[in-house]
Amino acid sequence: MDNSIVKINKSVNIVAFYFKSGLRRLKCFPKRMEYDGRVVTFTETGLAHPTTKGHKMVHVFDMTDGQADYRLEFDAETLDWKLVYIADQAYATEQVNAQFAPAA
Repeated sequence: MDNSIVKINKSVNIVAFYFKSGLRRLKCFPKRMEYDGRVVTFTETGLAHPTTKGHKMVHVFDMTDGQADYRLEFDAETLDWKLVYIADQAYATEQVNAQFAPAA
């Protein structure tokens, strides 16, 4: 795995959402995330798509805060959010890099 990707695979709280009108219905996207005492406000949405994991429907969201990229998964059955990984931290500020550094 590339050094610019940090695997997290932990539950997070999505505390703010935004909505966008799709072709036939309103779509919901994460706007702000709380993880391990930190708050991340997303500025852009990348790829967002549904997929399956076994028999579960999971919605995948690639988000950015302008400093780093984040992959989130929303489990439609349990209504839980998971932060899968953080990427491109090499371009992030030192504060963001220190904030999400893996525990020693």
